[in-house]
Amino acid sequence: MILEVVFLLSMVLGGSALIQVAGARGLGVPVLGAVAGLALYLCIGALQVLTPITTTPLLTMILTAAIPSALWLWRRFRGAVLPVRPLWAGIIVAGVVAAVALFRALPQVAWSYDSLQYLLNGSLIANNSITIATSGLLPKRLIGVPELHAAANLGGEYYVQSITPLISVLVLALLSWMLWESLATRLNKRALLLLIVGGVLFLVSMNRFVFHAFYLNGHLLFALLMLVIVGGGWMLVSTESVSKTALVTAMALSIGAVVFVRAESPILVFLVLLPVIVDRSVSVLHKSILLAILGVATIAWQLFMAAVYRADGLSVEFSVWGLLAFGVLMLAAIPLLRWNLLMKRGRMLLLLAEALLWVALIVLALREPLILRESLSATFQNVVMGAGSWGVSLILLAVLLVVASFIAVPNSVNLRFPLTSFVPLGFLLAYLRDAAYRVGDGDSLNRMWIQLVPVALFYVLIALGVGQWRRSSTVSQAKPSSVANKA
Repeated sequence: MILEVVFLLSMVLGGSALIQVAGARGLGVPVLGAVAGLALYLCIGALQVLTPITTTPLLTMILTAAIPSALWLWRRFRGAVLPVRPLWAGIIVAGVVAAVALFRALPQVAWSYDSLQYLLNGSLIANNSITIATSGLLPKRLIGVPELHAAANLGGEYYVQSITPLISVLVLALLSWMLWESLATRLNKRALLLLIVGGVLFLVSMNRFVFHAFYLNGHLLFALLMLVIVGGGWMLVSTESVSKTALVTAMALSIGAVVFVRAESPILVFLVLLPVIVDRSVSVLHKSILLAILGVATIAWQLFMAAVYRADGLSVEFSVWGLLAFGVLMLAAIPLLRWNLLMKRGRMLLLLAEALLWVALIVLALREPLILRESLSATFQNVVMGAGSWGVSLILLAVLLVVASFIAVPNSVNLRFPLTSFVPLGFLLAYLRDAAYRVGDGDSLNRMWIQLVPVALFYVLIALGVGQWRRSSTVSQAKPSSVANKA
């Protein structure tokens, strides 16, 4: 238990120190800090895997706490106003101890064959033996989720019992904080609290959210990091109450971490990040940092994958070379961020990117129609007919998204584009894996929907909180903050 508490506190307190240095204040420090600390832990762990440094989780924990703490002390020594909050620190420590005690006393775990493969990678990481992992293990499972459970091996266990449930709690806390910061100046406290409570209850009443809160897999971790990237990107251009440096710090760490969670992460991250990249109100420096992190992390992992294939005496998969080229392209695109003529056509670039996804899907469907036909049929069975164990939750959320599309939301493209672009991308992934999706709650796409559910819900709640019907918004100019800057 003590090891698990130390493991969690290294992330929460280390991330909180880093986010406070970046300018966050109030509840943003523990909430955004916990996410940043989790992402920092994954990034440091990945650096250990990709370099000759030992991969023991003990070093990962030490660095996750020590690096932000050293930066915090240095900034404080230089005169920065970084107040110490003993009460908040005590609450955080007590909360972590209570959570660990609860989930160790009442272990509730959902697992599958995939889970066992994640835990095998975690054991290899903990024993500094990840280099013996084969090409049949690393390319599909990667190292993000294994890193989180590797620490349990130090205490003779196979997985950290509290980490997955606590990630679900962090999703709820982050969603609530982002809504509060975004809507505090637009709604009275009672209405805002009702909106936040309604959103939280919607998530916790969702069968698949509860399932993933105890499932040894990476979907809810991915959902958390996506919420930071998409929601943080929207807040970056739509709110003034949160430090932009703190938001970019959390986003950058989340981008670096998510690349090591799922194989398709680089492409999906680029798509959800694209509205921020083409937004002229975001500084070139911030855009460059985000693209650089994405490019470097992608290149580093794909080079490592190429080495794994070579070590197994196999030819390197085309997907590895393709993503390696994609990472290089991300770095090469950074100088283009200063090209004003290109940035002025940001909306056109978004339309073009989404159109290209649909064109690619149509072309592949014409060549192999059976994969798309079976995937659409399975998705209908899973989402609409109940085979995916979603009940009516996804249908209801889809209806709410349609309603939200008729509401004028500031910079709505930042929230809308990641959702609509995922539809063709999701079915394109079926072709990339050369197999149609299947009926059942264990289907890959059926599990992937949860990754964007928090983002979709954030969009709906923001629309309810700040938007006006598009027709009325053109008439009323009394509240300019509720009129879309970019619909």
